[in-house]
Amino acid sequence: MFVTTSFHPGTKEIQEARYLSALLGIPYVMRERHSLPDLFAQTGESRAVIVTKQGWRVEEEQGQPFFFHPSMSALRIKQLLNGDSDAMVECAGLKPGDRVLDCTLGMGADAVVAAHVVGDEGQVVALESQPVIAAIVKHGLKTYETDRKALHRALRRVEVVQADYRTYLPLCQDNSFDVVMFDPMFRETVQASNAIQQLKPLANPEPLDERSVREAIRVAKRAVLLKERPKGGEFARLGFEIVKSSSSFAWGVIRKGGVQ
Repeated sequence: MFVTTSFHPGTKEIQEARYLSALLGIPYVMRERHSLPDLFAQTGESRAVIVTKQGWRVEEEQGQPFFFHPSMSALRIKQLLNGDSDAMVECAGLKPGDRVLDCTLGMGADAVVAAHVVGDEGQVVALESQPVIAAIVKHGLKTYETDRKALHRALRRVEVVQADYRTYLPLCQDNSFDVVMFDPMFRETVQASNAIQQLKPLANPEPLDERSVREAIRVAKRAVLLKERPKGGEFARLGFEIVKSSSSFAWGVIRKGGVQ
């Protein structure tokens, strides 16, 4: 992987590209007049991070580009504002002022929705183990512009931490978050979801482990949530009760001390 810019970059884009190169520990390659296929051929790499005036994205020699867009979080916040329910919010019992730890940021939809619900008095910390995903989504959350005020506020509230939950959770104090959430990458993704297909090649494929669930139970004051395939066996393996289910995914929960 390498970092480059679009054609005719400004000073800002060049500075951002050099920053990303240092952050990710990968080479910065000047774009000049070279096409992306030319750069792939010259470097022998098949993946590049592109810095443009419109934002940051990952391009693959074969495959879909990956970039930040609020997509589903925008729709879900709109539905909440219209008085509709949200499965994650209901399962977690989220309310204003809550502290939420999202252990698997990904595209950020769950973290953004949680940030909308908990409001300015709450906190959402979102972990992402893969550096390039963390960098692009963090940048997108801080720079994406929208005239939807509630969405804009929610995007800016999310605190992204580039860390693996397997090492982060043991460092957290007991009951330091109200809710801890996991949404690991499905082994079989929904083919109709363009966002997930863009994310999958970059995402951490490791399944959730029992030790991390135990740590999450210790860290959570109220509940631990898991989003997974309803028939994959993960809920039973890890001790979660399925509380919301659809044909493509389900939410499971472990509640603390009988709290509902």
